[in-house]
Amino acid sequence: MTDKQIKELLDMGWWVQVSPLAHEGWVCALYKQGKKTGNWITETSREFETPNECYHWALLKVKYENL
Repeated sequence: MTDKQIKELLDMGWWVQVSPLAHEGWVCALYKQGKKTGNWITETSREFETPNECYHWALLKVKYENL
């Protein structure tokens, strides 16, 4: 994910977290920043085989599925 894509997501109120799992794979969580409190709330998460798949999924989810 590029710096430009990260800034774009943050400007839209989204944060993407990618973490390794104990077994093979990665988990990706999408957080949305609350409008009133500013707290980050987990909207959805999913497991993938690679970090790249995580970021690709997150970008598509935010841009095209209008969470």
